[in-house]
Amino acid sequence: MSTMPVVSDQNIAPLQPELSRQLRYNERLLTWNPYSKKNLALCYQFQTGGSSTPVRLIPDACIDFLFRCDPGASAAVVSGLQTAPRELILEPNAVYFGFKPFSPKGMRALRTDWQELVDQCISLGEDCPDAEWVVEKLSASATFDERVGIVAEFAKRQLADPEYTPDFVEYSELQLCQARGNIRMDSISDYTGYTGRYCREKFKEAHGISIKNYSSIMRFQNAVRMLARSGGEEGRLSDIVFDNGYFDQSHLNREFRRFSGVTPLRYRREILQTP
Repeated sequence: MSTMPVVSDQNIAPLQPELSRQLRYNERLLTWNPYSKKNLALCYQFQTGGSSTPVRLIPDACIDFLFRCDPGASAAVVSGLQTAPRELILEPNAVYFGFKPFSPKGMRALRTDWQELVDQCISLGEDCPDAEWVVEKLSASATFDERVGIVAEFAKRQLADPEYTPDFVEYSELQLCQARGNIRMDSISDYTGYTGRYCREKFKEAHGISIKNYSSIMRFQNAVRMLARSGGEEGRLSDIVFDNGYFDQSHLNREFRRFSGVTPLRYRREILQTP
């Protein structure tokens, strides 16, 4: 096996455009896991208004812990990696806090293994009864900074795995993120020193989705990021196609519908450009 250099993470937060439009939205990157290389998480907080309009979430290749922080009505759910868009129903006039680790590598499993949570959402209390204290403390806290500190303590105490050693699967994941998903399988094989088949098997065993699917999500996230920056420039679609390795605009449209439910132009018009 070849010696693998440490690949730096890009420190780019996963995008959830509909969620970030909620009231008083705030976010921060947190370096939380001392045992892994892809050791960042996104902490975020928002408040809902008087209605309970569903929010459409798009795939971002992350596990997500979402806490409702209202005393007397607190709750917490854990969502696995998404491979398709889904609707999130939020309670009106509520405060929510989220913790989104960038990778399951270096994380202790709950009662349900991380790879079994793909496209699933479960109650944190049912799958991790020892986590009741963090739900209560988050609900009792008044500020975003306090909640970041509480969830960091929770993650270190109950999620970080001190017995974990970074492996070629995690290094492959870092390569995929650095390349925004636009990388060939033979490049990953050359980088890790393992056959493509072995890399694919071990990656899916760890994440619950294939390397190809993971790469497609990384590429889609970057396409959304570029689309948000492009404003009303129709010509920028060709840049998105070229920069992200799509075959043509039809390929981009198909992938975008797969992960968002609509075409890029419609997503920009209805989501990215809507105040």
